[in-house]
Amino acid sequence: MKFRFKPANKRYTILIVPEGTRPVFRFKMRSTILLSMLVTAAVVILMLLILATLNRSHYHRIVSLEAELTSSTDRLQSTVDDKEQAIDKLLTELLDLSEKSKTIESKILELESLEAELKSITSGNRQTKVANTAVANPSAKKSDQDGGVGGESIPLSDTDIRALIADTKESITLSLKEMPDLQKRLEQTKVNVEKYKEMMEIIPTYWPTDSTRITSQFGKRSDPFNSRLTSHNGLDIGGSTGDPVYAAAKGKVTDTGYSSARGNFVTVSHPSGLQTIYMHMKQNIAAKGDVVKQGDTIGLLGSTGRSTGPHLHIEVIKNGVAVDPLNYLTIPGEDDKL
Repeated sequence: MKFRFKPANKRYTILIVPEGTRPVFRFKMRSTILLSMLVTAAVVILMLLILATLNRSHYHRIVSLEAELTSSTDRLQSTVDDKEQAIDKLLTELLDLSEKSKTIESKILELESLEAELKSITSGNRQTKVANTAVANPSAKKSDQDGGVGGESIPLSDTDIRALIADTKESITLSLKEMPDLQKRLEQTKVNVEKYKEMMEIIPTYWPTDSTRITSQFGKRSDPFNSRLTSHNGLDIGGSTGDPVYAAAKGKVTDTGYSSARGNFVTVSHPSGLQTIYMHMKQNIAAKGDVVKQGDTIGLLGSTGRSTGPHLHIEVIKNGVAVDPLNYLTIPGEDDKL
């Protein structure tokens, strides 16, 4: 026995009643169609809900990305600003280093000039000193210069920066290469200067009085007592009675005393082989046998013996013969004029 079930396919009527006297609308449809419409509507609503959810999620994601982008932009800008400040600082330090390298070059030139001057002194020559340090030092600070400064603020180009770096590197490299050799030369020059200093202490170069007034030169002259042409074997230096008389060089007092011609006198023999004799003194302070240093007081200036007034007569004896004391003595202030 067979049973057949037929699906119920009822009919439904949907009424739409407008307000007023307008006619009523009737829609007749079967249950299958209505069910299809309801399912379709549910699917559409579900899709709309899903899209709304996705859209809301994407919206929050977009907002988050925008915030991250803004934050990244701010960080990037801050980094750029820091980099620019760092670059400016490096450029400033580079410029300062360049100026210092120029200063080093200038100092090396000054040391080389000093070395040459010391060598010239120790070799018996004289050399004019640099009169203006600012000229010798091209990197003098702006504050040391007269007048103001100004001009446009023009940033350095990449080419300028590379050139500045290259020049600074070359300057420092040359300075570093030259310094060891210069140091050795200066050390040797220092040794030579010490030897020269020791030598100068035994040569009568020290001016023997406070006064520098020369009253009679070495050589032929008219005698102050009889006006005859005679030889003057020393140098007369005028001064005041009682002024100190200094040893012109280191040595040993070999003779002191008084004579009618010399007055009070002191004779000093020096390790260099030279002798100096100091005459017409008011008083002898150094005694025979004393060892005196250059600049020690050995007597007091006066006018004893064959003298017309207070003065010091100094003689320099070389190999038993009197020579011009000005060949050895250095007049105070004479070097400053050169």
